[in-house]
Amino acid sequence: KSGREVIALLLDRRGDKIPVTEEVLKAAAGNWWNGRELMALLLDRRGDHIPITEEVVKAAAGNSEKEKFSVM
Repeated sequence: KSGREVIALLLDRRGDKIPVTEEVLKAAAGNWWNGRELMALLLDRRGDHIPITEEVVKAAAGNSEKEKFSVM
């Protein structure tokens, strides 16, 4: 299964009980293979409750996927 499918499963099963921290967002944003999809999923599901910090933006900027910022 892809990272996106696993995150979707966790969010489906546990919803608001899963903390989406800065560290989680940095890992998702920096994911070379599925970063865009992971960030889109997290923002779609929990966008109002997740911190988009300078460090998260740096992780996204450091990722080679040029489309990353289109989801933010």
